[in-house]
Amino acid sequence: MIHLWKIITNSPVLRVIVLFLFFSGMGIFALWDCTRVDENFPPLKTLLTDNRYRAVKNNETQAVWFVDKQVIVTDRKTGKAIKSLNVQTLDQVNYDTTLGDGIIVFDGHGTSAYNKRIHGGGFRLESWLGFQKNIAVNCTGLVTEGVYPAEGGQ
Repeated sequence: MIHLWKIITNSPVLRVIVLFLFFSGMGIFALWDCTRVDENFPPLKTLLTDNRYRAVKNNETQAVWFVDKQVIVTDRKTGKAIKSLNVQTLDQVNYDTTLGDGIIVFDGHGTSAYNKRIHGGGFRLESWLGFQKNIAVNCTGLVTEGVYPAEGGQ
């Protein structure tokens, strides 16, 4: 190993190649880390949007539970799990209901009947290097990209 290091440090061409490989590897890692958030965002937004539509269309009540990195949709009547999703970049859940924290309850009229905060809440996805995306869910159950209004905006 020491012999290889001497060869690399004594050769300017090899030093440039090693530095190029090192910095390229760092850039590729950063791009990969950013894509983790971009890949987790659409399935979570779709899951929330689909549950809103299903609840309104069928006049059902469904609870979406956020447990660590797992998102579990349950039928409020039976308590049976309907769907689950693993979201590795889920960093923060800022949604509180009368059933508990980290739960959204969709019914035929939105989420307002169960919300502690008038306007709803939000979620943050964050990668290891700090790349972020936010999802906000308002009192009607509308799911959008963005940040939930500050506490003072109730």
